[in-house]
Amino acid sequence: MTFRLLFLFNVFLLFSFCVGAQDRCGTVEYNNQLKKRGLVPVDDRVFEDWLKSRMSVLRSSSTKRLKGPPYKIPVVVHVIHKGEQVGVGSNISDAQILSQISVLNEDFRRMNPDAGNTPSQFLPVAGSLDIEFVLAKSDPEGLPTTGIVRVQGSKDGWVLADQYELKSQSYWPAEDYLNLWVCDMVDNLVGYGQYPESTLPGIDNSSANRLTDGVAVWYRAFGSIDDGNFDLSSTFNKGRTLTHELGHFLGLRHIWGDDSGACTGTDYVDDTPNQATASSGCPTHPRNSCGSVNMFQNFMDYTQDGCMNLFTKEQIARVTTVLENSPRRASLLTSPGLNEPLVVQRDIGIRHVISPKEFECSNTISPSIEIRNYGTATVTATTVQLTVNGIVTETRTFDNTLANLAVAQVSFSPVIVPTGVNTISFSITEVNGAADQNTANNSISNSFTVATRETTPFSENFNSFPSKWVLHNPDGKVTWEHATAPRETPQNKAMLLNFFDYEESYGEVDILLTPVLDLTDAPVASLVFDRSYVRYVSSNDRLKIVVLEDCEPIEDGTVVFDSAGSALRTANSVAGSFVPSGIQDWQREFINLTAFAGRANIQIAFIAISDWGNNLYLDNVSVITSELEDVSLLGIDSPSFITCESNPSPLVLGQNVGTKTITQVTIQY
Repeated sequence: MTFRLLFLFNVFLLFSFCVGAQDRCGTVEYNNQLKKRGLVPVDDRVFEDWLKSRMSVLRSSSTKRLKGPPYKIPVVVHVIHKGEQVGVGSNISDAQILSQISVLNEDFRRMNPDAGNTPSQFLPVAGSLDIEFVLAKSDPEGLPTTGIVRVQGSKDGWVLADQYELKSQSYWPAEDYLNLWVCDMVDNLVGYGQYPESTLPGIDNSSANRLTDGVAVWYRAFGSIDDGNFDLSSTFNKGRTLTHELGHFLGLRHIWGDDSGACTGTDYVDDTPNQATASSGCPTHPRNSCGSVNMFQNFMDYTQDGCMNLFTKEQIARVTTVLENSPRRASLLTSPGLNEPLVVQRDIGIRHVISPKEFECSNTISPSIEIRNYGTATVTATTVQLTVNGIVTETRTFDNTLANLAVAQVSFSPVIVPTGVNTISFSITEVNGAADQNTANNSISNSFTVATRETTPFSENFNSFPSKWVLHNPDGKVTWEHATAPRETPQNKAMLLNFFDYEESYGEVDILLTPVLDLTDAPVASLVFDRSYVRYVSSNDRLKIVVLEDCEPIEDGTVVFDSAGSALRTANSVAGSFVPSGIQDWQREFINLTAFAGRANIQIAFIAISDWGNNLYLDNVSVITSELEDVSLLGIDSPSFITCESNPSPLVLGQNVGTKTITQVTIQY
């Protein structure tokens, strides 16, 4: 028999997704769905005990609070469109946006026109909150804004796992603005939000990531058909998707408690009846479950927009508790975005830090910032103080002439800093020889890391936690950890990303970054590593490897490996949390890095992206700087499992994963 070997030098994986009917809400999927696997978060009761204690304090002072001004929350609407004209398709009109803001204010205040549809038995518990959602008046630089930002997105459709990419298209600081992203969602969701930040006692399951904090909504569920002829879904056409998601954003759970029909009453609100499951459509009242009449009219159920009409008093009390105590919720109430821009003569502000970057390759940094003249007077002299690691290092006066809104880059003398984490601060002390008249934008502080350096060839077997590597954990939750992972021996150690227990389940990113590697004298280079992973049902956890040059931002690096789901798996699926049983559950990868040979500052980022699947293990990472001959057999293309040929010709798929050109391969079969 003849034998043919086909070499594949570029393998591309294509995934298709089936889209079902639109689902009311993705927040539980996005944030807290341990019930999906029959688990209940152990800290729920701690959180609820804390809430009850805070709510009792609130009730005792509620009369005083009601006499004060309403809560005001500044909103920024990021319209992530596909390039359409304003008012067409996903680039929704200002009128549609204003319609949605009006719906929010009516629903939370119980001034909604359909409040009269609340059944009489629920009227005694119907609640209202003295709150006003307003489009921001000042942007993060203190300049005038309409509170609406329009950006053509990097893709036409968005799914839940895209949350990082979606929200990075346009973002304002979440401690000062309620970020709303309006886009075309192409999965089966119409919206999802982020629960209150987790630094308060007991809220351990909520993300600490400020860069993803806010609510995303399908553009055809944003606004109300009552206010205009907008292109809205017939099911979600009165703006209640955002009312529902902001309930989550402010601490409310689904009315049925996400307990899969267990009737546990786990929405932790006393005046909502116990309910078995989510409602759908527009039921006829009364509807019963768990021995009580369902409150399917509640904004935290799944009924159609036209059937929702109330929050309860206890839900409002819970929201008030969160507003006054959760850090990124309480700070919204005093945001500068609520105020008209301050206009003064002398006002120089710091826009951002240019250098140092988040990661630096050298111990010598050259600090620089960008400043802007926000005042009405022309500025000819700006004095800035530089502080490094708590020590005032330099105070310099810059003689740039800056008219109103002009910008300039100013630089300081080089500073030597130690390897590891450092802090740097810049502060404007004088403008034109006098005090700055707006101090709100005068100071900025950053932390940065000077990476450790290693020579090549380089290897890390993870027998202990790699202290010289950098661990980046944006959401403050599950991340890379050191764990036992049987391979040649049962005691083998490796790095683990515990996707199985990752409650912040979709699209979360965790990064493991090597020290800086010097390939200056390397004629060739290869990355070698072992991985072990099994897929959970249809989840698509992802491992991406990016090569960085000169400590550049990760988003600017070169992707050299990207695999997810079934393509990433190395063993058969298991029902529970995966632990490798031995070497047969591992796969070795070889990646040619010769394109980076001769470079002095190379780092390799191992990026794990969660789809709440099963566990990923990483071991035996090496960067080899000698010629490598290696052919990997990818599979048997022919004959198939069943064939009609009596004398088939075998065809094996292979790949040259080494650094040398292969002209001949001998294979035994």
